[in-house]
Order: sequence, then C-alpha cells, then structure tokens
Amino acid sequence: MTAHEWLKSVNICCAFMSRERSGKASNSELWRWLSAGAVRVDGERIEPDEEVMFPLTSVILFPSGNRVTLYEA
Repeated sequence: MTAHEWLKSVNICCAFMSRERSGKASNSELWRWLSAGAVRVDGERIEPDEEVMFPLTSVILFPSGNRVTLYEA
C-alpha cells in the first residue's frame, strides 16, 4: 500500500480537515501534504508513491508547524 493510499484510508475514518478550504481534505490535498513533507511516518518523510511498511511506530502531521501526532508507540 502506498503512502497516499494509506493516508486516504485514514482520512475516511479520521476526516482530516482541509487547510486550504472548509470541509474535509481532498485526495489531492493529501497528496500535496505527502509531497511537501507534512507527514512523517516513523520519524521519516514519506513520498506519496512510497510503500508504507507496517507496523508503524509513529505518524505525525505537520511536524514543523502545528504538530498533530496521530500515533506514537
């Protein structure tokens, strides 16, 4: 599963709010988050088409701004 596919599946249950407009973040916006380095998985930047290796030990959104930790073991 790619990082983009995984983030889309998480967005279904978590409903990330858009940082560009009101409402839920679009699939394109999720792609841009990944491309811009706004998502860190296990402490590393992950590209949209990169395979996600499970199990994950941490997921952080927007690490350099208003940080949101989704999961940290």
